[in-house]
Amino acid sequence: MKFKRKFLAIIGSQRKDGNSYLVVKTIFEATKNDYEIIQLAEKEIKSCNFCGKCEFEECPLEDDFNQILGKMKKADGIIFSFPRYFFLPSKFSSFIERLVTPHHFKKYHGYKEIRPDPTIAPPFKGKPSCLFVVSGSGWMGKELLKLVAYELKRIGMKIIDEVALKGDEKGDVLEDKKGIIKCKKSIKKLIYL
Repeated sequence: MKFKRKFLAIIGSQRKDGNSYLVVKTIFEATKNDYEIIQLAEKEIKSCNFCGKCEFEECPLEDDFNQILGKMKKADGIIFSFPRYFFLPSKFSSFIERLVTPHHFKKYHGYKEIRPDPTIAPPFKGKPSCLFVVSGSGWMGKELLKLVAYELKRIGMKIIDEVALKGDEKGDVLEDKKGIIKCKKSIKKLIYL
């Protein structure tokens, strides 16, 4: 018996429907699984103010982050697809920072009297994910893959695959046939994990 899985893709681009979106949309259309694509370009993601409240409660900043976080917890697997600008896109960088900050406070707080319950597993422990980065040269995004993978591993995610694709102008990424094939293989690994 085959089980349908629910996947979530988070597109870290500042541009709506850009190359990072196109690669995920193309790959998901070929699967028979349920999926949702969230484009951060359409969301409000504020920068972390390092208040520390996320150690014990939801992030108190009023934006779209907590809603996305809830969807991440329910997904069977998560795909992060983002472009390489000069570095990470600023909104995606803020998103990753907010994602890992609770882990930081739980691990390094040292100044709180109340401690988190050590018997409760982190919400993303073992959560499978794939990372796709799109850059003009393709290979230039590899250092960003390592950086994002490091941060996601810190919160317990299991990185199944990391793929760097080539694309500059909108739609260019679909011409990177080798990159698209690698992404399709990554999704298959995620599905059959």
